[in-house]
Amino acid sequence: MEKLDEILSLCTEEMEKIFNILKKNISQIRLGIRSLASTLEKIKIKYYNEFVPLLEISNILIVDNKNITIQPWDKTIISLIDKTIIDANLGLMPTNKGGIIYIKIPSITEEGRLDLVKKIKVYTEHSKILIRNIRKKNNQHIKKLIISDDLLKLGENKIQNITNKYIKKIDIFSNKKKEEILRI
Repeated sequence: MEKLDEILSLCTEEMEKIFNILKKNISQIRLGIRSLASTLEKIKIKYYNEFVPLLEISNILIVDNKNITIQPWDKTIISLIDKTIIDANLGLMPTNKGGIIYIKIPSITEEGRLDLVKKIKVYTEHSKILIRNIRKKNNQHIKKLIISDDLLKLGENKIQNITNKYIKKIDIFSNKKKEEILRI
């Protein structure tokens, strides 16, 4: 019974990791200026041979709903920040104006919104496949245990319940994000 509980615990942990990765990936899908600013904050810049979040070495200011400025405290790294933002492949073109980087945010068209929804669907389906693979793997682990048929069925049912819980969490989260994108 102890081995079964361990398998169930590991199953839950693995599925939670998949869900957290999905949340991170979907959260990085650009929609508004606030989500973009929070994404920019997390970009890591190589500064004195260490990778440091942009927020720790500069001021990031939302000027209005179309513009963001980045003002590094050390002006010597401005071109490095500029290059890193371009390399991050966020679809942004920073403009370096001496001591400040300006970023103009393009408006999202209806077609762009539908593309974002498609991206979310891809992430969602991939996560569900990973969840189901975890279920399959853990069911195989249970079958290898030397336990009664009743405990085997109980374990498989618990894994199925955990799987259902995470599939539902994934659906709720992705549907909420899709609605948010299509609503604006």
